[in-house]
Amino acid sequence: MSISLPPEKKKELIKILKQISQGCELEALAVVTDEGIKVAFFAEKSADPDLLSAVSSAVLSTGEMVTKQLSHGFLEQVLIRGAKGFTILSNLDHYLLIGASKDLHSVGLAIQVIRRHSPTIAELLN
Repeated sequence: MSISLPPEKKKELIKILKQISQGCELEALAVVTDEGIKVAFFAEKSADPDLLSAVSSAVLSTGEMVTKQLSHGFLEQVLIRGAKGFTILSNLDHYLLIGASKDLHSVGLAIQVIRRHSPTIAELLN
């Protein structure tokens, strides 16, 4: 399942996602709603966009519950780091920006690039 954007917003979103992909090496890059519905999805290798969207939405929900219970304020990002890769979830209010890679050496750069572009995407979509 996916939602469509007006042509001008879609064009601008694609432009921003290209800037993100040029700024860091991510194997998957997606924008989904907070309910897990995909808005945009790009992947170098075979990845299931619906699975990534649904799982990311569930992780974001859990992260929001944790930050609320511990009085940490608004949840900005979630970093999931495994032995063979990482996924970054950036909270855009009603949307979620997801970046994933198997290159563990690029996690710091990916966090910076995603953090820099998140406000622009949030403003575009909200």
